Amino acid sequence: MIKLAINNQGEVYTINNDNKIELLNNSIISKSINLSLIDKCLKPKSMIMVNKLTGDIIFETSELYPQHFYPLTILDYANAIKRGMKSNVDNLPILSISTKDYPYCDFGCRECLADPTRMWGIKNLDKCVLELDEYKKILKEIARYSKARGCDSVRLEMCGEGNPDMYKHRAEIIKFAKEECNMGVVYISTGSRMSEDIMEALAKYAYYIRISLPGISKEAYEYYSNQPGKEKFTYDDAMKLLKKLCALRKKYKRENELMIGVRTCIRKKNEGHYIELTEKLGKMGVNSFQMVKVLTDHIEDKKDIELSEKTQEDLIKISECYRDLGLQHIQTPKLLDKLYIDREFVVNKKPTKCFSSIVSPILYGNSLIVCIHWDKIRDKDNAYYGILTGKENELEELMQGKNAVKIRSQYPQKCHDCCALNDNLMLEVIRSNLALFNDVDIIDFMLVY
Repeated sequence: MIKLAINNQGEVYTINNDNKIELLNNSIISKSINLSLIDKCLKPKSMIMVNKLTGDIIFETSELYPQHFYPLTILDYANAIKRGMKSNVDNLPILSISTKDYPYCDFGCRECLADPTRMWGIKNLDKCVLELDEYKKILKEIARYSKARGCDSVRLEMCGEGNPDMYKHRAEIIKFAKEECNMGVVYISTGSRMSEDIMEALAKYAYYIRISLPGISKEAYEYYSNQPGKEKFTYDDAMKLLKKLCALRKKYKRENELMIGVRTCIRKKNEGHYIELTEKLGKMGVNSFQMVKVLTDHIEDKKDIELSEKTQEDLIKISECYRDLGLQHIQTPKLLDKLYIDREFVVNKKPTKCFSSIVSPILYGNSLIVCIHWDKIRDKDNAYYGILTGKENELEELMQGKNAVKIRSQYPQKCHDCCALNDNLMLEVIRSNLALFNDVDIIDFMLVY
């Protein structure tokens, strides 16, 4: 089977038996390669770094995390590092920004990640919920700053600290981000308060909609969502919502670029339903299903920490045959042991620089912060770049000024754990390999299919 490698310019190469790239000279094959945006991001097996002068492959990685970067790919991050190596790595663009723009929620999810910071943010931050005009100015400034540094389309992840459906200007800000800022909108929600206007805006302008399922059966959904009051959003409601979103995507002919995904945590009451839900999602037209570990060890029942044999078997089966079940991408844990993730640093794996604090900061209301981690959100003295107002050129000072230099000098040296560990390790490897060359312009990055 021919292995094809494609760079960000769309040039197609083959990989020969000597592990070198060769420009594909077959014009018929070249013209027949017409990958959709979803295929481009979900189908590659690895990324390679190559010496364009010799054709040698310098290194290869299969750690691509496509749903994490979509609609960007790992190539965008690698090429940003390459540009930074030619000037100043601290002057990289913002490639992805996560907005925590609505700290109120209709759910009371057990082991909720936002609980440690949501009420703190309301009491202590300058502003948690932005007015529409202010929000627009801030997005414009982020887009301007990044375009000046080589990134034409910032990935904008709208996920709130609560339920983003409940922000009254949501539909308009989604449209504005795409049409006026050329941003790749990613929307993460339970969907419980998703209005018709929001659904229409997402179907027309977003690139990734991810619906969070607290549980993946009627009983588990009700239990883990822990909703107050009598009127509850149910598992069946979530399934109907997903069907509607898939139908709207088809209506606007965006099946090749709007990815629809689902995410759930691996929990005791979800046992026995993983394969059933995978099949259901595949039949609907959902692209991606993420099954992840709980991000804290503060789980309710310590007896349920170990993954059962049944759950392990189901997750392994899904990993092996998810395409046969109708999905294009899945994520299951690499280690099928504990229910929760341990993100403490391993000493010999600690990166030398926190790249994510530069290329993917978070916007909590109007506060620009280096990291999404709980302790950083609550550390205004040591983790806050400052307040964004949307004034043109203010990001140069916030991201490059003395305060920014001081803040970033502390990380990751003072970090004990990390929510962006894999990103930083990947970017560190790319930087260290580029550092071997005096002229980084002879280096290219390609995705391998």
